Amino acid sequence: MFRKFCFIFYIVFFSNIFVHRTEAEKPLISPKLIEVLKQYSPKDLKNGIELRPGGDEMQKALWDGDAFYMQKVEHQENRANIVKKFAEIEELRITGNFEEANKQLQICHNTSFQKPDVSNPLPPISGVAMTCNQLAAGNDFLEGNLAAWGRKLDVINTVYYPAIRQHTGLEEFSLAAGKMGRLTVPSTTIPPFTITGIDHQQTIALQFPSSVESPQILKKYSGSKMPYIMSSFAPFFLATDTAIGKLPKGLINSPHVRVVGHIEDAVNGSSEHYSGDLGIVDEIRIGKAILRNVPFLFTDTNPPVLGLMILQKLGKVKIDKQAITFGKDINCDCQKDIHFGSSAGGNYQALKYPLEWKDKTISAVVNLTQDNVFFDLLTFKENFTSEEEKKSSNFGQKNKKEIANKNSYFEEGYLLIDGINYGKRRKLIVKEVERTPDTIIGMSILDKASLYLDFINHKACLKPNNSDATPIPQ
Repeated sequence: MFRKFCFIFYIVFFSNIFVHRTEAEKPLISPKLIEVLKQYSPKDLKNGIELRPGGDEMQKALWDGDAFYMQKVEHQENRANIVKKFAEIEELRITGNFEEANKQLQICHNTSFQKPDVSNPLPPISGVAMTCNQLAAGNDFLEGNLAAWGRKLDVINTVYYPAIRQHTGLEEFSLAAGKMGRLTVPSTTIPPFTITGIDHQQTIALQFPSSVESPQILKKYSGSKMPYIMSSFAPFFLATDTAIGKLPKGLINSPHVRVVGHIEDAVNGSSEHYSGDLGIVDEIRIGKAILRNVPFLFTDTNPPVLGLMILQKLGKVKIDKQAITFGKDINCDCQKDIHFGSSAGGNYQALKYPLEWKDKTISAVVNLTQDNVFFDLLTFKENFTSEEEKKSSNFGQKNKKEIANKNSYFEEGYLLIDGINYGKRRKLIVKEVERTPDTIIGMSILDKASLYLDFINHKACLKPNNSDATPIPQ
């Protein structure tokens, strides 16, 4: 479900890993932390372990964008205070409040959340310190702050690794956050990712790929329902299920591109993994908005897409089937918190939205690049029941042309989102052990409403519109 080789912080470990030594000894690293790390095989350590305060359930809540679970942890009396603190920080991450989350992580960097008069302070290298560094690095990457991200990676490489790897059996110790990617230039040479020209709202028409009018780079997507917008650099699809934007590798030689690093593993809402060069585009104009030093992943396996890293820079966003409107002065008037699923190290982020399917509330990834005409929802499951296996067997014989994956079946039900009745819809359920179990909704979410994303106040909502009166251009 998550990265295979992970360091799970159960409560029993917290009481051992973060023990205090006498002030006279003043160790550099927690001895109990070393003891716990030695329980892992060299293969596990080499592949990268992920610090997980609160265990699997809390980390799954971060991945799912489940802020309610984090709130529950914060108020549980039997939880360690440090676990409650990390739950508070991860709740801020889930709702997109990076500013407040980073303030808390800075306190952690300075004090490890210890009181000034503590008699036996934690060593400089402890589970608390490394967890805070991991979350801070993830926040920096998700915000597109590559220079700060690089500095956090430097701490991992130059402070944590040398100190821990000198211990027998830990020579190949590594953290998952450090395995995600790297800079290949000094962090001091990377200019900040900025945007101007969004003080007032503006509307950009959505276009749809066609064999005649679309730019050459989109010809292979002709006939799809995936909307794109034009910019001064390239046409872009809108991807709300991925953090970093992606560009075809062929554009990496553009005079407007500078390669600054490499990404080993970036994941989208469909659990698809990408790797490639990390570069910044010097300037991109979208309408009157001017984005400078924009991070992108250059890969052969994806069309040009704008990810959440870029979309959140637009302030407030409204998306319907005809246009995207953005700017600081949009009147969203949304009451519900926005929710993002993410990984601690930042290689995954996706917009999540609650919906009611067959009288049950589920949280779905919103993926506006999902354009399949045969279903509205897509659910991945690791295992099927015997009854589902029978459905899958019958399904494979009847739907060979429409659906490539034969370990799947259709389910029909009524869909309700934000009180808006979407009527009877179809969901494809797929058994796929290589993907994280999740449900995805595509362009269908815009069938009855406009999607409002308020990245400034961390809110989101759907508002009914007359989109049924105007069909999607083909």
